[in-house]
Amino acid sequence: MIGINMLAKFRFYILLVGSSAIIFLVLYKTLNGEQDSESTNKVNKVQTSKKLRPMENINDLMPVTQPHYHMEHQKLREAEVHARINQNIRRSTQLKRDNLNFANKIESFKSVTNGERNQPDTSFLLHKIVHLDLKGAPPTINYYSQLFPLLHSLGATGLLIEYEDMLPYWEPIETLSAHNAYSKNQIEQLLRLAQLNKLEVIPLIQTFGHMEFVLKQIKYQQLREVPLYPQVICPSQNNSKILLTHIIDQIISLHPGIKWLHIGCDEVYYIGQCDLCQHRMTTKQMNSDLLFLEHVKFVAQYVKSKHNVQPIMWDDMFRHVSSDIIQASEIWKYVEIMVWQYGPNIEAKLTQEIWEKYQLMFSGIWVASAFKGATGPNQFLTNISYHLENHHSWMNFLQTFHKKIPLRGIILTGWQRYDHFAVLCELLAASIPSLAADLLYLKDGFLDQNKLHDILHCNGDLILSGNYTFDEVICNYPGGKVFKGMQRLQQLKHQIMKMMKDNHVVGWMSDYNIQMSFSSPAHVELGMRKLGEIQTNATLLYTFMQNIMPEVYDKYTIDEWLQTYMDPIMLQLENLSNTAQKLLKYSAWPRRPLNSNE
Repeated sequence: MIGINMLAKFRFYILLVGSSAIIFLVLYKTLNGEQDSESTNKVNKVQTSKKLRPMENINDLMPVTQPHYHMEHQKLREAEVHARINQNIRRSTQLKRDNLNFANKIESFKSVTNGERNQPDTSFLLHKIVHLDLKGAPPTINYYSQLFPLLHSLGATGLLIEYEDMLPYWEPIETLSAHNAYSKNQIEQLLRLAQLNKLEVIPLIQTFGHMEFVLKQIKYQQLREVPLYPQVICPSQNNSKILLTHIIDQIISLHPGIKWLHIGCDEVYYIGQCDLCQHRMTTKQMNSDLLFLEHVKFVAQYVKSKHNVQPIMWDDMFRHVSSDIIQASEIWKYVEIMVWQYGPNIEAKLTQEIWEKYQLMFSGIWVASAFKGATGPNQFLTNISYHLENHHSWMNFLQTFHKKIPLRGIILTGWQRYDHFAVLCELLAASIPSLAADLLYLKDGFLDQNKLHDILHCNGDLILSGNYTFDEVICNYPGGKVFKGMQRLQQLKHQIMKMMKDNHVVGWMSDYNIQMSFSSPAHVELGMRKLGEIQTNATLLYTFMQNIMPEVYDKYTIDEWLQTYMDPIMLQLENLSNTAQKLLKYSAWPRRPLNSNE
C-alpha cells in the first residue's frame, strides 16, 4: 500500500514538473516572439527609412581633387546606379499619380443618376471638325488615305483645312503658291478621300491678319498696313480688295459645293495705322473698330452674295467691341463666329458678358479647342493632358450653356506654326494620340485609355503629360513612327541636359576654362564620359527620322524639321567633342593669374 502511494506521488511529481516545463516554454516563446516581432518591425522601419531617404550627392562625399581616377569613377558608377533605381521608382509613382489625378478629373464630368454613372449627352455637338494647318509640314495625299478613316472612326465629322500657300493659285495670283503646293489634281484627291470618309471640308484662308504668305512678297509689299510688318493687309487700298476677291474666287472654285468658308480675321494687331487708313478714319469719323468691321463686312458680303457660301470668322476681334457697334455694323447678318480658347479654363477668358453679346448678335456660333500647337512655338511632343483639360473645360461650359447659343459644333485646332515665319511645332503625325484622346472624350464624355490604346495599337499607357524622357510607347497608327522619333528626341535632349549639368562640366569646362585652355584632364574625361554614347544616339535618331518621315511628309518638310531640331544638336555635340579634345591636349599649365603677361 505504501509502495502504491509512493508510486502515485512520484507520477504526480513528474506530471507537475512536465506541466511546469510546458507552461514555461509557452510563456518564453510568446515573450520571445513579441520581441522578435518588435525587432523585425524596427528593422523594417530602418530599412524603409533607408529606402525613403534621398541619396546623398556623391560629390559631397569625396574630395573634388581626388586623384584616384578609378576610385572616383567607381563611386560615380555606383551613385548613378542607385540614383537611377530611385529615379525609376519616383518616375513610376509620379506617372501613376498624374494619370490617376487626371482620370479622376475626367471621371468627375460624368453625370450621376440614381447612384449610377452614365455617359453625358454630347449629341448637341453636331459637328466635330479637325483643323489641318497646312502652312507648315503639309502631309502627302497618300497619308490622308490612311488618316481620314481613323478620324472618321474616332467621331470626327469634318475638316477645317487652312491652306495658306499650299493651294495651286493661278493667274493673276499664281506667286502666292509655295513651290511644294498641292496640285489641282491632289486637291481633288483630298476632297474625294474626305467625302469617302464622310468628312465635310471647310476651307480656311486669311483675309485680314496673318497674311504673311502674301505680304512678304515684293509684289504685294505696298499693301501692308505697316510697311515693316507683313502681317496685316491695308483695308483702305482698292488693290487689297481686288487681291482678296481673287483669292476667294479661286479657293471656292477648287472646292465646289462647300457650305462654309472660313475667312480668318483673327489677331489683326495693326489696324488704322497707315496714312490712307488714318485719312479715311478722320474723314468718315471712324475708329479702328469700325474700320475693322467695315473691311470684314466687305469680305463676308462678297463670299455670301457672289458664291452663296456662309462665311465663318474668328471671334477675338469682337470681344472688346460693344454690342451697339456690332449691331449698327450689321456684320452679324453675314458671318458666323468661331470662339476660340485653348487653355484649361475657358470661362476665365470668355466672360459671361462676351457670351451674352454673341448670343444676341450672331445666328451661328462655333467653338474652337486645340489638340496641339498651343503650348509653345517650338514644342515637338504634345502634352495630351493639357489639351484634354481644355476639352474638359469646354464640355463643362457647353453642357449647360449650349441651349442658350446657336451652337454649330466644335473645331479641334492643330496649329503647325504660330505664324508663317515661325518654326514648325508638333507635327500632325506625332500628335495623333492627343487628337484621338480628345475626339474619344468628345464622343463618349470620358476617356477610356484601353479603347484609346486599341485604336492606336499602342503597347502601353500613353503618358498624358507628354514627358517621355525615360519611357517609350510604341503605337502603330498611321504616322506612329514619327511619334516614336519625337519620344527619342526628348530622351536625347534629356541626356544632353543631364551631361551639361554634370559638376565636372560646369566646374571644369566653363567658358573661362575653354578660353584659357586650363582644366583638369581627369575631370574633362569624367564630364564627357557619356558624350560618345549620346553622339551615337543622335546619329541613329537622325537616320531614323530621315527614313520614316517620307511616309508622311515631302522632302522640304523633312529637311526643315531636321535643320530645326536635329542639326543644332549634332553641331552642339560636335563642338563639345572638339572642345574636350582641345582641353585634353595640354599636360602642363602656366602659373596664375592666367591673364598675366608675365
